[in-house]
Amino acid sequence: GIVVNDTARTSHPDIYAAGDCTQHPNDLLGRRLRLESVQNAIEQGKAAASDILGAPVAYHQIPWFWSDQYDVKLQIVGMSGDHDSVVTRGDLNSRSFAVFYFKGNQLTAVDAVNRPGEFMVAKKLVHRAAEGDVFDPEKLSDENLSAKDLMAL
Repeated sequence: GIVVNDTARTSHPDIYAAGDCTQHPNDLLGRRLRLESVQNAIEQGKAAASDILGAPVAYHQIPWFWSDQYDVKLQIVGMSGDHDSVVTRGDLNSRSFAVFYFKGNQLTAVDAVNRPGEFMVAKKLVHRAAEGDVFDPEKLSDENLSAKDLMAL
């Protein structure tokens, strides 16, 4: 991808790039990313516009994505590729579950299938984890806890 900084500026001071074509730094995740998502394109475009207008705002967000496939709503937050353990909330054989990905004791990503309420909570939990909060995998998998209860963890 086109290498940009955290305001979507390339190595040339007057050229910006945003969206699927870029590779950008993400301090929350501690690495450079190339993302193909609407959310990334919109937020990176906002960062570029802010910088062009002289009010730079760095783009460092936890990536998220969604897709509706017939009667399945898939929602993803974070980056799951580097995990070493997972916990599941719900039954993987059903059409409604969430998978929580961990690297060590850090929550790094969540995949939610037909669980939009839990996805909204997951976005906040993954962001908190990137800032250092630690979550108990057993509690995240406990279906006796509501999505609201998970926010209080």
